[in-house]
Amino acid sequence: MPQPDDPQVDRFYASVGDRIRDARSAARLTQAELAVPLGLARSSIANIEGGRQRLPLHVVVLIAETLNINVSELLPEMRESQPAPELNNIDEQLQDADESSRDFVESALAHLIGKSEAKE
Repeated sequence: MPQPDDPQVDRFYASVGDRIRDARSAARLTQAELAVPLGLARSSIANIEGGRQRLPLHVVVLIAETLNINVSELLPEMRESQPAPELNNIDEQLQDADESSRDFVESALAHLIGKSEAKE
């Protein structure tokens, strides 16, 4: 299960924001017009649409009701918001990289592997 600070969670909220922006645009509402019935500031709508502000579930429902859509249209599946990393044959992919780039990638992977082992 992803942790709150996991990049996958950030991508999830960015995807929710994209869906809200698309639905708001389709409803021909401005951010300010959507904010009023929700009791939010226009800047909150901008932050939600930008994936920078995590919103409570009741706000997701209120947004869907205000936009006259099903709440499921605003919620992506977790796998949808997580692009699959291409880590197969990493040695082949790094063969043309300079030594400092290879060292950086190897160090970053070692760090990430160490973090995931520490969580278990």
